[in-house]
Amino acid sequence: MKRYQFYILLSLIFFVASCQKKNVTQFYNLGSEFLISSPGYTSLDSQAVLNVKNISKNLTKVDVINLGGTLANDSAFTSTYKGSMAIGSDGIGSITLSSSDLGVDGIGASANLEFDAVYNGKPFSRYYILNETDPINVDYPEIKHRDTTYYFHFKIKPVTATVSKVTVQTKVSAQGTYTDVAGTFKAVDSIPVKGFDYNVGDTVFVKVIGMAAAKTASTETKIVIQPASFQNIGSFTLDSTANRAYDFVGDSAVTTSDSTADISLAVKLNTGGFDLGFASPNNTMFVKGTASDYSDADIMSIEGTDFSSAVTSVELVSTGDVYIYKTMRGTKAHYGILKVTGVKKPQGVLADSYITIEYKY
Repeated sequence: MKRYQFYILLSLIFFVASCQKKNVTQFYNLGSEFLISSPGYTSLDSQAVLNVKNISKNLTKVDVINLGGTLANDSAFTSTYKGSMAIGSDGIGSITLSSSDLGVDGIGASANLEFDAVYNGKPFSRYYILNETDPINVDYPEIKHRDTTYYFHFKIKPVTATVSKVTVQTKVSAQGTYTDVAGTFKAVDSIPVKGFDYNVGDTVFVKVIGMAAAKTASTETKIVIQPASFQNIGSFTLDSTANRAYDFVGDSAVTTSDSTADISLAVKLNTGGFDLGFASPNNTMFVKGTASDYSDADIMSIEGTDFSSAVTSVELVSTGDVYIYKTMRGTKAHYGILKVTGVKKPQGVLADSYITIEYKY
């Protein structure tokens, strides 16, 4: 009896294994294959080359059908183009499609192409999407408001076409009018841009236009002129401690008798108590500024400040007050900008009162 049970169990195992094998997906080798490639297609090109590599070198022809695709405005299009390419004994074939064959209409458009072949009576197909791309690339640094010449670089590189003309235009602000930049430009070239020719916050538009045969491509770049800000920032406290002052250039506390003392606490008594301000022991000059002056801290603007009406002391300050300063070290002028970050009078006691200041230099 046990022997019969063993045979029945063994038969069931073979049956299950057989069923499992029948459910395994079968992969068939068609005996041929090919790969599709293209060097690309830009909005300046009038044609595109499609290449086929027949790995097994056993095809003589591949048919090409344009199935249509997507236009630059995201709408769909259909195409009736059909053609074929011969495959050489080396397994290589190519076909050149014109712009009208492709049907695409601008950067971002694409054509869906079907490639059909037959081997040993078995037809098979492969697919390829050809995208229309921008032939113009630009590269530029962050442009700061200073007397420095920066360079805006551009490259106009279609795949098959030859660039015949290049025009570069600039304007300031979206409401401005484009004007041509003087000179003759090559497909790979640059233009100089000097930050000090503009104001901080200006938006400079640069348009590069390339032509190839009857086609034109352009690209627009927006550049915001950045402030040439001071790299250093410090903070200190002014209180009623005798002979205490601060050195802007050395970023350190000093005494009022020191030749590098730039600022110290100034106290003015009044009937209601006292006001807190500051004064310079060594004729550092101060000009009232704005919050945007401090946030930008533009070196060129600050050094260009008119100090003809500057003061050497301020009797009363409030939190948020901004002052541009100029201090001398021998014959050399040093510039910076400060902001009052706090005016503290605990219980109106002078000994406990102080001003906190942050500054950029």
